[in-house]
Amino acid sequence: MRPLFVCFALVLLTADGWGAETFERAFWVWHRAQPLTTEEKDALAKQDVRALYWSVGELQNRKGVWRWKTAPLKLDGFATGFHVIPVVRLSTEEKTPFAAAGMPGLIAALKGVANAGELQIDFDCPDRLLEDYAAALTNLRRTVPHLSITALTNWPALRGFPALAGSVEEIAPMFYDMQGDPTGVSIDAPPPPILDPDAVSKALKAWSVCPTPWRAGLPTFARLTVFDRTGVSRGQIPNWSWDDFCFQRNLRTLGPTRLGVTLFRAEHDVRVSRTPVTQQEIVASRFVDRAALARVFSEARDAGAKGTIFFRLADEADPSGRSIADLGALASAEPPRLVLRPTEEDHFELVNESDHDLSARLSGPKGDLDRGYALEIDAPSTLFRDALAGDFWRMASHADPDSDKPRQVAVPLATRLTFWFSHLPARSRLQTGLLQLAPGATLAQIRYRILNCDGASAWKPIVPADSTAKE
Repeated sequence: MRPLFVCFALVLLTADGWGAETFERAFWVWHRAQPLTTEEKDALAKQDVRALYWSVGELQNRKGVWRWKTAPLKLDGFATGFHVIPVVRLSTEEKTPFAAAGMPGLIAALKGVANAGELQIDFDCPDRLLEDYAAALTNLRRTVPHLSITALTNWPALRGFPALAGSVEEIAPMFYDMQGDPTGVSIDAPPPPILDPDAVSKALKAWSVCPTPWRAGLPTFARLTVFDRTGVSRGQIPNWSWDDFCFQRNLRTLGPTRLGVTLFRAEHDVRVSRTPVTQQEIVASRFVDRAALARVFSEARDAGAKGTIFFRLADEADPSGRSIADLGALASAEPPRLVLRPTEEDHFELVNESDHDLSARLSGPKGDLDRGYALEIDAPSTLFRDALAGDFWRMASHADPDSDKPRQVAVPLATRLTFWFSHLPARSRLQTGLLQLAPGATLAQIRYRILNCDGASAWKPIVPADSTAKE
């Protein structure tokens, strides 16, 4: 599996709209060395999770010998109460990685990390080696009887696929990154989306006749890719955040977002996270379009998959993608529901009360001046005394906010406070810093709205904390 991100594997049994038939959901746990948090366990339990597929390490073939890249991860206590299935990635530069001489070492290493005879192998097998891979898996299954594998979507068309399908209990084809990044990327020739629904629909038809039970691997993550001045990829930007990227002034938006793809050109030399981007280079933001994901999720069930495996379950890092709650509500197209509440310590918090993520907004009708979202808090006169950004990207205070020329002023002279943010996942919140009103001022005198967010652009009163608690 090519992605280098942390992820989860969960299995969820959910009755579909026609009755008792079930369709399982799953997530891989990838490059994670920490146990599940209480919040994660609760979220998974809420969706009736039964199993976690957890990456324990990578085996590399060097000069015919299989060795662990690093010591394999021990999963004891990582997910108490869940059925954990270890996943091992295989990598090699050898032309014949499954030669007989190396097989005893490979089988011994895999047997040592299998959990009660269960294991999943992740290997991007070259087409020419598919028959050799099938033979190796058949051999391995004598030692690890409950064996599953990931798969590339083109394998059903290959000669060795029947033997491969017969060598394992289950297959997880990955219906994302089905095309490599082309050379010559430009505004007229953007890179492909992470999830192309039309390409996936075509591939699902080929997998519909697979004789072995299979799960459709679907993406949920996001990535930033840098392309040089000739349009050739320089690779991915690691460890970025939506706030840092969304509001980067030295990146010019080249057009609207399509299927989760938005292109930007560097106006000057700039750094995104810690990655340098040279003037005139292009940065492509790619996240998974929710409508496209919902479509292929439904089509996978219709094609005969026993379920899906999402990559990946969101953690605190923005590249991890959509939340558990959002993925559990794919059938619903309702917009996120955002509410502003006061706290007991002169702060306010903006809460996404819904099971729907408010996705990053990277383009709009006004181009570079129309990214992200804005929480506006309005007063009829100068009622504010102090205000800080807190969890928000930035805060500004203005007078005459509805005039043709609003004036940025100090907080005590302002009648409107604006807090910018890039996104807000389901069931998450952003808290302002200290936000104090003048002596004698009350919450009833101020109102709020959220620009660029469907269903939240109208002014609303702020509900006091004690009233919210009673609800």
